[in-house]
Amino acid sequence: MQIDEQLIENPLFFKWIYHSSAEIEDYWESYMKLNPRETEYIIHFKKEFEKLRYSAEEFLEEDKRALARRILRQLDLTDRQRHRRNVWISLTRYAAVAILFLAIGSSVAYLQMRHQESRDFAQRFDIPTNNDEPVLILDNKDQIRLEKKESVLDYSKKDVLLVNDDQIPLVSGNKEIPKMNQLIIPYGNRSRVLLPDGTTVWLNAGSRLIYPTRFTGKRREIILSGEAFFDVCKNPDQPFIVKTNDLEIRVLGTRFNVSAYPEDATVQTALEEGAVAFHSDVSRWFEKDLVLRPNQMAVYDKTKKDTKIHEADAGLYASWTKGLLSFEETALSGILKKLERSYHVRLHLDDPAKGSMKISGKLDLTQGIDEAFEYLEHVSGIQFNLLNRNAYEIK
Repeated sequence: MQIDEQLIENPLFFKWIYHSSAEIEDYWESYMKLNPRETEYIIHFKKEFEKLRYSAEEFLEEDKRALARRILRQLDLTDRQRHRRNVWISLTRYAAVAILFLAIGSSVAYLQMRHQESRDFAQRFDIPTNNDEPVLILDNKDQIRLEKKESVLDYSKKDVLLVNDDQIPLVSGNKEIPKMNQLIIPYGNRSRVLLPDGTTVWLNAGSRLIYPTRFTGKRREIILSGEAFFDVCKNPDQPFIVKTNDLEIRVLGTRFNVSAYPEDATVQTALEEGAVAFHSDVSRWFEKDLVLRPNQMAVYDKTKKDTKIHEADAGLYASWTKGLLSFEETALSGILKKLERSYHVRLHLDDPAKGSMKISGKLDLTQGIDEAFEYLEHVSGIQFNLLNRNAYEIK
């Protein structure tokens, strides 16, 4: 993607122009302080956009981007080229700046954006699958390395966070503004989080969770990229909201599994207990909320933008929280993808057609990769051949 396109695709840019706030102003002020060589370009682009935006306040996001591209074509080409290299260097640090946005006290504004903007913004957080260490990023930008492969975080104690039994003071600050934390769990790791409302979240390998240190207002909102199992503490007056790149899942008190990896073609939600509803008031995907009942699964197709609900054994999809991988008439390709995340390895099929093979069984992921491969070789007839330290070819 070109540099100008990356700026246009940043939802906070249009938020700055059309619906600015103190939090948004703080974000851009901090961004430009960190990237002084880019400041002139951003201000110039913003001024030109404001001159020619006409009455675009009610435009759709696509229209705003189209208008921005027309303005870019009107800008002096030489001026754009002069800044292009510096802009590129700075924008590659976009994820770090977005983390800063959360850390400077703008978290509430972020969670209150329109649903589409929240999803677009969340998509900027690519999971660092090449990072071997799980990490917790606090509101004050401190990073806590989680030394255990199965870490436990507990926010149930007032003003104190327990990380694998170590106590970390939580900065109280403004009582009206909740502090946002980000938990990053790369491949080969898992984590369990006890949120301040009593909700427990199991976070699977290759996942990220963005959440407040306490819940305020009428909704309990978190953002998920990857896979997690939720045991939600019931509170009818404060529904629990799980936002992914593609869906918003609303619950009161229930147990369910969500698999929402950015690279997957679908988002899967399996309900074990209670009820959940899927909603989007921006894209109009659903004329009304879709409600899931126990032992049902909802599969949202990102390409077709539709959702199908069918009966399923929800326990199979939550077995990973116990260190197990259960599958029933599941395509081999799907099982291999889960093994890649669980063991942080790369698996390559010599014949892609083998990926459609359906198999059933149960793997104990705690026994190690060799035992898992031996079991799959036995039930499917395939063979794992080591290519290097963490890559295998499957024949």
